[in-house]
Amino acid sequence: MEENLAASRGAGLAAPLARWLAAWPLHHRFAMVGSFVTLVGMAVIGSLVSTSIESSVVRNSAISSAVYMESFIAPMSQELASSQRLSDGTVARMEALLKQPPLSERVVSAKIWRPDGLLAFSSDADLIGRTFPPSDDLLEAWRGDLNASFDDLEGAESLRERESGVPLLEVYNPIHSILTGEIIAVAEFYLDATELEADLRAAHVRAWAVVALVTGITFLALFGIVRSGSRTIEDQTHRLTAQLAELARISAQNEALRTRVEVASQRVSETNERYMRRVSAELHDGPAQALALASLRLDALMRRAGVTPGDPEAQMLRDCLGEALRDVRDLCSGLTLPELEGLSVSETLDLAIRAHERRSGVTVDRAFLHEPAMMKPAPHPFLICIYRFVQEGLMNAFRHAPGARVRVKAHTEPGRTIIEVQDEGPGFNIATRTLGGLGLPGLRERVESIGGSFEIKSSPQSGTSLTMSLQTGALW
Repeated sequence: MEENLAASRGAGLAAPLARWLAAWPLHHRFAMVGSFVTLVGMAVIGSLVSTSIESSVVRNSAISSAVYMESFIAPMSQELASSQRLSDGTVARMEALLKQPPLSERVVSAKIWRPDGLLAFSSDADLIGRTFPPSDDLLEAWRGDLNASFDDLEGAESLRERESGVPLLEVYNPIHSILTGEIIAVAEFYLDATELEADLRAAHVRAWAVVALVTGITFLALFGIVRSGSRTIEDQTHRLTAQLAELARISAQNEALRTRVEVASQRVSETNERYMRRVSAELHDGPAQALALASLRLDALMRRAGVTPGDPEAQMLRDCLGEALRDVRDLCSGLTLPELEGLSVSETLDLAIRAHERRSGVTVDRAFLHEPAMMKPAPHPFLICIYRFVQEGLMNAFRHAPGARVRVKAHTEPGRTIIEVQDEGPGFNIATRTLGGLGLPGLRERVESIGGSFEIKSSPQSGTSLTMSLQTGALW
């Protein structure tokens, strides 16, 4: 639980920090983050270089000192190959040797260790013959390794060295038997490291100065490159922002123009419907009434003229008048639409299908459900388009596929309403046939004018399908 809370707090702090950094220019972010990374890298590299320099200098100094000391002490220590301790004469000679130049100028003190921490010799005579716990460096020397370090002088055997008050370099050097080559003892001696420590300090300063200089120059060079790239990116961003703003403005203008075109197309459709209703009314009230009156007056005239009802000429004239009257009435019925205001898509489909069945005597299959979306009232221009689509599709099937089964399908999909008129007639090859006339091309223009899509599918012996797809947002 506490770990989850800590993780959530960390994530909560990281998000504002990331947003704060993102608000700065690229070269500023590089300066902040890069300086931190550079300082950390400089510290790591400087520490590695300083440590390497110190290890190399100390080891080289230890090797040279060990070789120098071994030339004096190793010959006098050979009796330890067969004895646990040095003779009194050997001890006296070693003490005298360490007190004379040049050893006295370099060596502060010396010890010779036997296994298990026994001191066979020491510059402090009181320690000879005593046993002390062996240190890690001593054990490593017994394994044959030469090692050296700046000692902290914490052991009881280092009391004399602590009292010297100078920095000391502690060196452990294995002593080998001249005859067998085996390690018979370990010589430990302390060198005055005052000059060595000063040289190391100067080397550290030089190393850190070089690392800092190289790191600073590298950082400044990278910062210059990033700053130049950042300015280029900012310029490009400003240009892209301006271009996007211009594109957004043009897109808004195009969208406004498209909307105006669709609205204008809808108004044209409504205007055409009003004109067709007016023409239908004019035909119904004018020529249709005149033809009906002419038919009645013809009967009266025939009675006054004494023409018998079965007269062929009179019957032909009566039939011509009746046929003309029917044609005018059929034309009026085709031009005027049922009252669609306030209807739904399903109700409009039913009206169009029933009108076709009434005129043609053909039964049309219905393959649409009264879905809730299709039961809502739709705008009048879209209902007109739907009605005309079904009307034209059914009429084309009646003309070009007489006797074939006809079906009207409708369903809704996310964001769209799809209406389809299908017939099982002979069909045709769309690739080789040009659709002429005013019906289907005009229907395509009507559908596309309100933001819909129109599609024809047909192939020989596979029937024909007309599909209209309208955006649901345009309907409701």
